[in-house]
Amino acid sequence: MSGRFKGKVAVVTGVGRGVGRAAALILASEGAAVLVNDNPKYQREVGEVQQSSDEVIAMITSNGGQGVTDYEDVSTPEGAEALVARAVDELGGLDIIINNVGLRIDSSFVDMTPDEFEDVVEANVTTAFMLIRFAAVQFRQQRSGNIVNITSEAGLGGGAANFGAASEAIVGLTRTVARDLGKYGVLCNAVSLPLSSARDLDTGSQDNEFNTAGVLVSLLCTDLMPNANGNVFGVQGNEISLFSNPTIRRSIHKKGQFTMDEMDRLVPRLMDWEEQ
Repeated sequence: MSGRFKGKVAVVTGVGRGVGRAAALILASEGAAVLVNDNPKYQREVGEVQQSSDEVIAMITSNGGQGVTDYEDVSTPEGAEALVARAVDELGGLDIIINNVGLRIDSSFVDMTPDEFEDVVEANVTTAFMLIRFAAVQFRQQRSGNIVNITSEAGLGGGAANFGAASEAIVGLTRTVARDLGKYGVLCNAVSLPLSSARDLDTGSQDNEFNTAGVLVSLLCTDLMPNANGNVFGVQGNEISLFSNPTIRRSIHKKGQFTMDEMDRLVPRLMDWEEQ
């Protein structure tokens, strides 16, 4: 390994599985001191293989890396603030954040309870917001920092409503943080995984996909892509993609206020793509 993260401190949440575990191991192997976080509150996905943060740290230290475990609930202000403080106090700083806390509670929309919706949004979105919010103080002071948020293609409408809403919220959070903190030298991007990553792949293919995503996540935290900010990258199998940002496809306009009669005539044309 090249040691490209030597002297850097990374916080990786959701390290018990998937991309979080892969990214933590890669960052540590490249010289970063890593604080790995996992909270049992977010380990309820049916059928998932969970590897504790203690085991991940054991893998890191057995290979000569440096790291500490953390079990704070980063969906709370107290937990997120304590985690950031611990990274600074015990590891000497904070340079990288990988937000990978993720919870899926699959249920059809008509059967989904309010708790099932709120629990997934809290796990996937609130944790990312809280950690970024408290890390932003450190990042602004040092005028640098790299943030990568893990999301899912569920936001395109292919999964359960709670997971889809959370996935798109992460995309919106990523773009907004990139805008608001970019002026301080902080980069924020997202990596999107397919729904099949957590369900339908065999173990070997799943591990390969997670490792590919872990390498991409790590690359986004290097100095090689200084212009990557507010982007959403996708990983599917061995394929890496860059999503486009939403653009206006067509519009109507007039001077003054629209009437209902004008709306009746003009708005349906927005959906008439055959005219283009």
